[in-house]
Amino acid sequence: MASETFATEYPSIEALIRAEAGQACRSVHVECARETSLRARQAVAEIQGARRGAYFLEDDGGFDRDTTRSYLLFFARLAGRDGAAVGDALAHFGLEGCARSLVAKLAPEQRALLAFARMSLFEPELCFCERPLLDLSASSRALVLAWIAERHEAGTVFVTVGQPLREALLLPGRAFWEEEGRLFAADVEEADVEEDDGFSDEVRVCKIAAKAGDATLLLDPRDIDFIESANRVNYASVRGELYPTSLTMDELEAELTRFGFFRCHRSYIVNVQKVARVERYTRNTFNLVLSDAAHTSLPLSKGRAEAMRDRYGWK
Repeated sequence: MASETFATEYPSIEALIRAEAGQACRSVHVECARETSLRARQAVAEIQGARRGAYFLEDDGGFDRDTTRSYLLFFARLAGRDGAAVGDALAHFGLEGCARSLVAKLAPEQRALLAFARMSLFEPELCFCERPLLDLSASSRALVLAWIAERHEAGTVFVTVGQPLREALLLPGRAFWEEEGRLFAADVEEADVEEDDGFSDEVRVCKIAAKAGDATLLLDPRDIDFIESANRVNYASVRGELYPTSLTMDELEAELTRFGFFRCHRSYIVNVQKVARVERYTRNTFNLVLSDAAHTSLPLSKGRAEAMRDRYGWK
């Protein structure tokens, strides 16, 4: 039985993977440097054992002369699956329109989806991914996150590396970030959130001080998409740019709540006016998709989902 002890930091990526993905069978998602990602791949191979494994690698190649369908049929045979499974994979990952296209002709986003379709054929028990959301649009990202959530619910252990912490927090499991070789846990599981009794109609002037080089900016809350806390620094996101601020997350929450912001995660405060939709992948896995140009996804922790549902009336 997996231990319920949650370490908050590890001295190395190898120690993290042995403890979390190996001994405890928990999915982990790590913001880290390229060299650490390479070591993580080796560490996952060492703990795989008899588990069915699947790998999504940045340096994947070959099979360029195959069509999308023939590529998947080859791996279906290796996995002991039939053509129906290939059809299901093409449909799930939105690849039916390019089933007859050569792999060499696929766009980077399609190649990424093809890799996930290939992995799905094996119904893996352990899955390693390098920057899995890198080349994906919002719609493709939703397809991949849905598959990962489905496999996670079925017991698959995922180890993902290299993506920004914001993306790591979108994935089911525990998120970590690297600093000087050590790995630190981001707080994903949270206690119940205390609710305010109500909102005041008082109008207040509010500017959020942030840095841009040597200049100090005074940001209007209406221009801020979200606040992000990453690697011990807090940032205000405005039109795709991140500006560091010296205010704490608690101070920012206190200032911004009356302007329509919500603390959706310990590390994120979102401008609810910028939320386009709420995505739910499992019973306790939620993401907020913004209406900005990048369709940014932010995590909504399970401890805060009910509070947000009650406050804003979404089902």
